[in-house]
Amino acid sequence: MGLFAMPFRGLVRVFEEIAERAERELHDEDAIQAALTELYRKLEAGAISEEEFGDREADIVERLERIAAREPRGGRCGGG
Repeated sequence: MGLFAMPFRGLVRVFEEIAERAERELHDEDAIQAALTELYRKLEAGAISEEEFGDREADIVERLERIAAREPRGGRCGGG
């Protein structure tokens, strides 16, 4: 049975790696700040409405606040 489980284990490992990378990206402060900057650019260019900007900005700011709440005082966690 071990021989039959090997492909399954490999597939599970691939999904674990994808989940780990997604988790890192979700909590990458630099990437989130870049998204906020891009959002401001889109608003200034007229590519999005102020309502859409407000909704998306609130989500981004909330993510930044969650990161700040998890970090120890005095600095950011090393990443990536």
